[in-house]
Amino acid sequence: MHKTFVDAAQEANERADNVSSAEENIRYGVDEVARIVARKDVDHFELVRIIERMYRRYLDRLRVDLIRLGADDISPSHAMLLFTIGDDDLSVRDLMDRGHYLGSNASYSLKQLVQSGYVDRTASPRDRRSARIRLTDKGKRLCEAIRAADEFNQDLIVRDEQDHNAFEETLRMLRRLEVLWATDLQQNNGRSATSKF
Repeated sequence: MHKTFVDAAQEANERADNVSSAEENIRYGVDEVARIVARKDVDHFELVRIIERMYRRYLDRLRVDLIRLGADDISPSHAMLLFTIGDDDLSVRDLMDRGHYLGSNASYSLKQLVQSGYVDRTASPRDRRSARIRLTDKGKRLCEAIRAADEFNQDLIVRDEQDHNAFEETLRMLRRLEVLWATDLQQNNGRSATSKF
């Protein structure tokens, strides 16, 4: 019988092979951050570079989780798009605004997700030219399985009260940055172009 996504995620968490190498990678990441702080190279640009690298590494980790879950018909970036949709019934425009996707990328990704059975796309009852999208049961099950598999990753990072507090503080700072950047973009912060670059 075919395993459900959730069963496969629980088995993957129980088997959790290569824990020592995962711990080593985390320790390397902590050491790298400690070296940057010690050099006083902590600046905005370095933070952005770390965020970008972390996101790419997370997508690599998610790719492994998707394979373990038996979801080989979806890419990691498409899986993240499922989380952007969530439990809502959205227009494509809403999805683009919520996830900061480009129109052509969103359309291509949605087409793939509809063909794979993760997303249902229907014409809007008010405007037949506009499409409404929502997760199918298959899409919801995959999101639940990814969350279950991701608990293992969280357990590697958050081991005690001190780790939990540091994790919460990091999330607060990243959310503040997100709001700052979004506000700055909307207001254009009165910057004038002074250079060609």
